[in-house]
Amino acid sequence: MAGRYTFGDSDLAAQRMALVAEVFGASSRALLEHAVPPGGGTALDLGCGPGHSTRLVAEVCRPRRTLGVDGSERYVELARATTPDPAVGFVHHDVTRLPLPGAPADVVYARLLLAHLPDPPGLVERWRSQLRPGGVVVVDEVESIEAPPGVLRDYEDLVVALVAAEGGPMYAGPQLAPLGGECVEVLVDAAVAARMYGMNLATWRDRALGLDLASPDDLDRVAAGLERLAGGHGVRRSVRWVLRQIVVPA
Repeated sequence: MAGRYTFGDSDLAAQRMALVAEVFGASSRALLEHAVPPGGGTALDLGCGPGHSTRLVAEVCRPRRTLGVDGSERYVELARATTPDPAVGFVHHDVTRLPLPGAPADVVYARLLLAHLPDPPGLVERWRSQLRPGGVVVVDEVESIEAPPGVLRDYEDLVVALVAAEGGPMYAGPQLAPLGGECVEVLVDAAVAARMYGMNLATWRDRALGLDLASPDDLDRVAAGLERLAGGHGVRRSVRWVLRQIVVPA
């Protein structure tokens, strides 16, 4: 895959994906309910990870077939093992390569995926070519993240630099603005954000060191600060996520 998924597919990364599903489940559900009439033939969930978003697509959109697509064989295996619904399947495939499995589709959905891939607008246009007449591409992407000063903001600065070094725009939303859409706000409690961030930092720490993005002491300081916040100590302000939600018709 062009670009690299910064947050990995380890056991810890899978736990983090479960937390992401909890945090963003309500906003994703509202988007899908608004954008996709129930029914239809095939829905594709690109960058499905261990299957949380795919199961949400199947539940909300109720197509005859839902297919999760991911570049990680490990995530695909985990998704299959935890999804008993025979109408929901998973396949290992590079989402930048066409044709997409299961195409042509009625729905192509991607949540927090384009941040890790180059040329987000171009990819959306390519995915659009995989739709049936009347179908839609539905995108949930980060427009901005506003973290309070301290280790939460320090973490954000680090991860933005790392994602950029690996070929993606952490905040893909502004690049997608010409496609329209609406921005919605998700407030994430500081302790919950610190839990997600701490899991991520443990996953990509060695890569950040290899790219000389921070010193070991800096990373230790951020990790320790995130652990304190995750335990309920320190700042109680929320992290403000702004998501750009886009619906692109065939």
